[in-house]
Amino acid sequence: MIDPIVYARAIHYAATIALTGVGFFVVFILDPAARAARDPRTIKALRPPLTIIVWSSLAFAFLSGAAWLVLTAASMSGRPVADAVSPNILWTVLSQTDFGNDWLLRFVLACAIAAVLVPLLAAQSARPAWLKAAAAILSAAFVGSIAWAGHAIGGQGLEGVLHPVADVLHLIAAAAWLGTLVPLVLLLGRAGNDAAALATARAATLRFSTLGIVTVGTLLCTGLVNTWYLVGSPGALTGTGYGRLLLVKIALFLIMVTIASVNRLELTDRLVEAQSPAAVNDARRKLRRNATIEASIGAVIIAIVAQLGVLPPASHAHHHVSEASLPPDAAYQHIHGEQGMVDVIIDPGHVGTAGATIRLTDDNLDPLDARALTLTLTAPTPGSKAKTYTATRDQDGNWQVDGIDLAQPGNWSVAVDAVLSSNSMLHLTAEIVIDAK
Repeated sequence: MIDPIVYARAIHYAATIALTGVGFFVVFILDPAARAARDPRTIKALRPPLTIIVWSSLAFAFLSGAAWLVLTAASMSGRPVADAVSPNILWTVLSQTDFGNDWLLRFVLACAIAAVLVPLLAAQSARPAWLKAAAAILSAAFVGSIAWAGHAIGGQGLEGVLHPVADVLHLIAAAAWLGTLVPLVLLLGRAGNDAAALATARAATLRFSTLGIVTVGTLLCTGLVNTWYLVGSPGALTGTGYGRLLLVKIALFLIMVTIASVNRLELTDRLVEAQSPAAVNDARRKLRRNATIEASIGAVIIAIVAQLGVLPPASHAHHHVSEASLPPDAAYQHIHGEQGMVDVIIDPGHVGTAGATIRLTDDNLDPLDARALTLTLTAPTPGSKAKTYTATRDQDGNWQVDGIDLAQPGNWSVAVDAVLSSNSMLHLTAEIVIDAK
C-alpha cells in the first residue's frame, strides 16, 4: 500500500512546477517572443488558459501542502492523523522544526507569486522589468525551497553546502523545463494559420530550445551530485529499492532528452526555416505532440520523485548494521522516516524472552539525541494487543529494553516512539520477523 504522503508530495511537486513554469514561460519565452513578433493578440489569447493553470496550481499547492504538513505532524507527534490536526501540534511543527519553517516560508512565497502573476498576466501593454524580475525570482524561490523538505538537508561540511545547492538548482531547472512544456503546447496550438501567432511560436520555440539546453545541462550536473550523495556506489543503484527506482527515473529522463534533441535538431529548424506552409504546420504539430509526450513522461518522473522522498537513500544501505556484526540468533530491522532512522535488534530473535537494542540516527547517520524512547510490539495474530516497553539509554548512547515476551513466531509489528531533544516526536513503524525456537 502506498503511503498517503507520497500522493501529497506528488501533487505538491506537480502543482509547484506547473505554477512556477507559467512564470518562467511568460518572462523568458512568451513575452520577448511576442514583442519580437509584434503580436499582442497571442498574449491576450493565452491569458485565460495560463490564468487557469496559475489559480488551479495554487489551489492544489495549498491543499497538498496542507495534507503534507498534517501527515508529517502525525509522524512527528506519533499521533493519529485526526489528532495531528490539532492547532497545538501543527503550530509546534511549523514553529519548531526545519520542515515547518520551510512550509511557513513557502506559504509566504506562494502568496507573493499570486500577487505578482495576476498583474503579469493581466498586463495590456509592455510588462515592467521589475514585475518580470519579481516573477522569475519568486518562482525560482518557491520551487527551490522544496529542497528543505527532502534528503539534501542535514549534511555536514562540504556536503551540507553542496548537496542543498545542487538540489535547489535541480528543482529550478526541472520547473523551467517541465513547467514550460504545457504553456508551449498551448502556444503551438494557438499558432495555426495566423501569421503573427506563427511568428511568435517560431521565436518562442527557439527561446524554449535555448532554455532547454541550459536546464538539461543543469539537471545532468546537479543530478550527478545528488546521486553521489544519495546512492554512493554503483552497487547501491541495483542493490537497493531506492537505487532501482532512481534508475527508472534516469531512464525516463534520457527518453525526454532524446525527444528534446529531435525537437531541437530537426523540428525546430523546420518550423523556423521552412518556406512551405504545409512543412511549417507539420513541424508545428509534431513539436506540439512531442512536447505533450515530454510533459506526460515528466508527470511520471514527478510521481517517482515523490516516492523516492519517503525511501531511505541507497547510500544508507551500506551503513546499516551488517549481518556479521549481529548476534547469531538476532532479528534486525532498519526503519527510515523523514525525521530520522532507527536500527532495532532483538536478541534472540525467536520465541521466548528477549532483549532489544535500539539505535537512533539522523539522515546524516549521526546519533539522534532523544530524551525518552519506547518500543511497542504487536504479535502477528489478528486482534493481538500491543505491548509497550520503556527503553533505557546505555553508555554508548543506544537504547536497551529487557524482558520482551515473544509468544509466537511470525511478522511482528514494531513501533519506536522517541521524544527528541527538540521536543518533537519521532514515530517509526515496521515489521520484524521472529522465528520459532
